[in-house]
Amino acid sequence: MTTSPPPHTRAAPVSGNEAAVPRRRGSAPSPAWAALAPLAVLIALFFAVPVIGMTTTSLLVPADEPGTRTLGLGNFAALGSGSRLLALENSLFLSFVAATVAALLGGICSWAISALRSKAVDSLTAVVSSVLANDGGVPLAFSFIVSVGNTGYFIALVTAVDPTFTLYSTKGLILMYQYFLIPTMILLTLPSFVALRRQWREANTSLGGTSLTFWRRVGLPIITPALIGAWILMFGAAFGTHASAAVLIGSGALPLIPLEIAGQLAGSAATGGEGVAMALGVTTGVIAVVVLIGFNALTRRTARWLDA
Repeated sequence: MTTSPPPHTRAAPVSGNEAAVPRRRGSAPSPAWAALAPLAVLIALFFAVPVIGMTTTSLLVPADEPGTRTLGLGNFAALGSGSRLLALENSLFLSFVAATVAALLGGICSWAISALRSKAVDSLTAVVSSVLANDGGVPLAFSFIVSVGNTGYFIALVTAVDPTFTLYSTKGLILMYQYFLIPTMILLTLPSFVALRRQWREANTSLGGTSLTFWRRVGLPIITPALIGAWILMFGAAFGTHASAAVLIGSGALPLIPLEIAGQLAGSAATGGEGVAMALGVTTGVIAVVVLIGFNALTRRTARWLDA
């Protein structure tokens, strides 16, 4: 005859979560945390420290006593006058136009590529767009100077359409920016076009809708947040471009925020423009943060439909 253990000693069923071995107090941290130490050092040295230093310098203004400084907003107030205000206006106009042109052309390219449904085209697009979207700086400016400079077949075709065009102007910058903005637009929006479900098109057709009806009532309302988010990101990219504009335009021909920052830093020893340059840098950083927040919010809104 078998006897069962008393009720208070009978083992209770163990669930999956309770079966896991509890973590001991005071146990050694995971090796993964140690592996992240170099990344933490890089972030601190090349991001946190520069941002703190830039913000601190932008808030320091000359005090009443010679050679001393105090906290104030004088450097930010100086941004609303002179060449700094003109640079801000030029940068906003240039970024808006360049991003809008790239959004229109890149959006059309993304739609066309998604309509082909070709793996070869998708692979080629991914490779080419990735390379072009990250290609900029001095080599890009020199390549445009060689190909779209004062002479050549291409510049002859452009001036035949617009006799006032010159590469060393706002129009030239807008044209050059398309080299990396259009591939960026394709990379950002092509997944949204591809993710539009075939069932939605079939349902639209079965209900008597046309292709125009599908895009007006289904397609565009779903991907519009992604398109706007991509436009915002390209606006920020164009706003912060420095090397290409510096080589193509120079330091004084067309005032822009990145060029103004470089000019203020170059003459800071003689004019005390370091504080103003840091104020311009903080303003640019705030714009970049707003751009990233807006891009992420709009992208998540589109992803709710496409991932459902």
